[in-house]
Amino acid sequence: MLDAVLISQDILDLALRSTVNTDVHVAVSDHVVALRASLRDRLRDEGLDGIVVPFDFDAYNAQATVGENLLFGTMKRPLMTNRRLAAHPYFQQLFRETGLSTDLYAMGLEIAENAVELFHDLPPDHPFFQQLTFMTADDIPTYQALLQKLQSRRFEDATPEERSAIIRLSFAYIEPRHRFGLLTNELMDKIVSARKQFHAHIPGDLAELIERYDAERFTPSASLMDNVLFGRIAYQQADASERIRAVMGELFDALDLYDDVLSIGLEFDVGSGGKRLTMVQRQKLNLARALLKRSDYFIFNRPLSALDQRVQDQITRNIIEDLHKEGERPAIIWVLSNARLAEMFDRILLFDRGGLAEAGNYPELSEKNGMFKELLS
Repeated sequence: MLDAVLISQDILDLALRSTVNTDVHVAVSDHVVALRASLRDRLRDEGLDGIVVPFDFDAYNAQATVGENLLFGTMKRPLMTNRRLAAHPYFQQLFRETGLSTDLYAMGLEIAENAVELFHDLPPDHPFFQQLTFMTADDIPTYQALLQKLQSRRFEDATPEERSAIIRLSFAYIEPRHRFGLLTNELMDKIVSARKQFHAHIPGDLAELIERYDAERFTPSASLMDNVLFGRIAYQQADASERIRAVMGELFDALDLYDDVLSIGLEFDVGSGGKRLTMVQRQKLNLARALLKRSDYFIFNRPLSALDQRVQDQITRNIIEDLHKEGERPAIIWVLSNARLAEMFDRILLFDRGGLAEAGNYPELSEKNGMFKELLS
């Protein structure tokens, strides 16, 4: 049924975005290290070994954010944000001792200047803002005013709040993605050095909140995707994410984990009214829900309007075949968007301006010089 409405891949994607309950999905968590190795081997065999840059405690990962490189782990509690972490006294001390405060402040200023210059006159709903990880459309006026205030002022002259607002921009910066040319080899080395110092002397309260990346074990606070990748996908590779997802699906199947992973996706919190799903996903899900009932009667009123025509046609054919399995013949009334799909139905009713214009079967109406034949042409 999931395959009939072409939603299996969507559910797999939701699973990859989810954290895994290790008490429930033991098989998945137990096989993650093996999955990592299998993924690396598969990508290498296909000449795609550069598509994922693995995490390495001794090296800067250029495909990860500055914040991810500093932390080299995940935060166990969602309420502990990068902003709160940066305000922690230990982090503040680390920044002062390593000199990263001034480095990241300078980086943040350049990010703010570039972002304001490039995006200040764009409407808030412009698609560019979906790619802007370090700033929202609502932040632009705030940083525009802050830049004017900080003009010609040194780091020491800025207030702690102003420094924090600027420095936090650097945490979300990824050189290959944003391409402002701000990360030098010297700065990357300094960040790796600070990372080592951070973990070497981490205080107990932070140690309880941060789960360090470990190539030999599962990380419960990270998503399934992050656990299997144990790295970041290279931004320079076209269609890299799609290819990775396809390979992961095949690996889950090979290790007999596919159904377990799908069940993780089915547990995904879609939000009130499914607001965390796309319109396409909601329409597919509504269809799947209707099919579960295995009713004697089905009425579908253009249920796939958000999908492109090719996918609509495929799902329609899949559903008709699914409902006719094992000799079942439920009554199906379907308001179609593509007249050619009418050949799958026993009887066709064509309405025009609120009235019945033509009625008959497909062979009759396709031969008759009428409105239905015009729709087919």
